[in-house]
Amino acid sequence: MEHEPNPPRSRSGLLIAAVTALVAFALLVANRPDRRRQSIVPGTSSRPTFFVQVIRPRAGLPLGGLLPPGLFGLDARLGFDSTDPSATVDTANPMKLELSAEGWTVRVLADEQGRALAGTEAVFEIVFEDEPRRVRCRPALETVGSLWTVDPGRGGTEISGRFEVELARCEDAVTGEPLGWPPSPLVLHGSFDRLEVTER
Repeated sequence: MEHEPNPPRSRSGLLIAAVTALVAFALLVANRPDRRRQSIVPGTSSRPTFFVQVIRPRAGLPLGGLLPPGLFGLDARLGFDSTDPSATVDTANPMKLELSAEGWTVRVLADEQGRALAGTEAVFEIVFEDEPRRVRCRPALETVGSLWTVDPGRGGTEISGRFEVELARCEDAVTGEPLGWPPSPLVLHGSFDRLEVTER
């Protein structure tokens, strides 16, 4: 008795399965933020050291970050550190940290418990809608984040620590026009060691 051969799997079924897998992968990647830099361990640096990083949600990158940002004219990593020749420490104390470099100004304000306050902001340059823009990003009305500091054993003349604050609102730093970006908050993240304490 002859048996009919098994019918070939539907091409449309294979196509649907492939598209479903691709969408699932894209969603998974889109929800992964930029890779976070490791914090500096307090007291381990031989000189004043710091880094600043703006962590972007993948949903805020072209194609959900499936391809390297550099292909779209974007920085692979948004930030700067103390090795940048233009980097400076403008203010450093337990309630206020101001760091800057060429194209960058970062200000983190905190209360006595280290909770980040309104007035915290990051100003930097990005490519937005295919044009270079200088943007100012700030927390939402309810600020989420902290500035944590510790004396690295220098008798109160130096501080070390870290900070992390959500930046939910960005605007054109020149015109003040809201950008409607990012789709979810950026995270202003960084750490520092042996910064000379300055007046409040």
